[in-house]
Amino acid sequence: MQFDQLKRRRELIMMLGGMAASSVACPFAVHAQQGERMRHVGLREGHTANDPVVKMNIDRFVSGEMSRQKIPGMAIAVVKNGEAVVAKGYGLANLEDQVPVTTHSIFQSGSVGKQFTAAAIVHLEEHGKLRLDDNIAGYLPPTKARWGSITVRQLLTHTSGIPEYEDEVDWRRDYSERQLAELVGLLRRRSTPGQKFEYSNSGYLLLGIIIRMITGKFHADYVRENIFEPLGMKTARIVSDADIVPNRVAGYRMSKDRILNQDWVSPTFNQTADGCVRLSLNDLLAWERGVRARALLKPESWSQIFTPVVLKSGKTHPYGFAWEIRQESGQTIHGHDGSFQGFEAILTRYIEEELTIIALANLAEVDLAQVTQHLAELIRQEQ
Repeated sequence: MQFDQLKRRRELIMMLGGMAASSVACPFAVHAQQGERMRHVGLREGHTANDPVVKMNIDRFVSGEMSRQKIPGMAIAVVKNGEAVVAKGYGLANLEDQVPVTTHSIFQSGSVGKQFTAAAIVHLEEHGKLRLDDNIAGYLPPTKARWGSITVRQLLTHTSGIPEYEDEVDWRRDYSERQLAELVGLLRRRSTPGQKFEYSNSGYLLLGIIIRMITGKFHADYVRENIFEPLGMKTARIVSDADIVPNRVAGYRMSKDRILNQDWVSPTFNQTADGCVRLSLNDLLAWERGVRARALLKPESWSQIFTPVVLKSGKTHPYGFAWEIRQESGQTIHGHDGSFQGFEAILTRYIEEELTIIALANLAEVDLAQVTQHLAELIRQEQ
């Protein structure tokens, strides 16, 4: 269906040129001198992540990838040992107005935004407002749905068995939270609770409704007051087409080698808790600092967030609360990516190396995992 491109389903979250349309000026011409994708850009011996040569190689690689993947605009950050050694925009935030991307440009989070919902739920647990192993039935509005033994924890870890809601809704219609809860609750379960990891945006949609039922506040307001504001995420906010948003980036999609504006969806689906956040690179850098410092939440809460889920079989799956947790070549990697409404986002933390890569793009279905992996390699080569 058409809107499958808006919310890409990822049961295993990845961690980690010219335009054909004559009516749109090619945004990649500025990078034409880069030629083919750069595969072997490296750091010379003795250079550090802060070295101008390193930054030049990063610029060359990012520009080449934008040309290869036809990405109008990107924002990139490289954080090493807690210091943002690279934080900058590339290309255009808006093709029609030819506005350049900066670190203040407001992209969309996609499912990276699930991390804020998860943090809000854990914050509520710390304050005695819920328990993660409680059944969700006690926290959701009364409807025809029967929730059985599904727990809050199982929503957080994608082990509830609840299927995706995307194929079941009219994306151009508005729904109340009660209507969405009932619709999701009446879907046929894919598995019994706790049996399998099956990535589900539906679970995080329900978590947003739970936040309102407990606090009386719209989930985005609770997140703003208890997550964004304390961490200094000054421009992070829920998606809204109506609000005036300074530095708003336009989202795009490709169709038959032409770049087009994103499809319109009703306000309902711009305000669910499964990843509908507008934010800048600066906001994600503030989030990275908070995660690194284990701010806002208790140590035991952060430990839960980064603990792989244990299935009923006793096996673990490499996913915590909105973070994929995996091992690769002896390296622990925490991260998440996201895709929605003409945007892609990824945040990847290489724990032992104290290295974080953040990338934001305003074109649907581009491969940011590959970009972040290559950027990580560039930084490693100087060590």
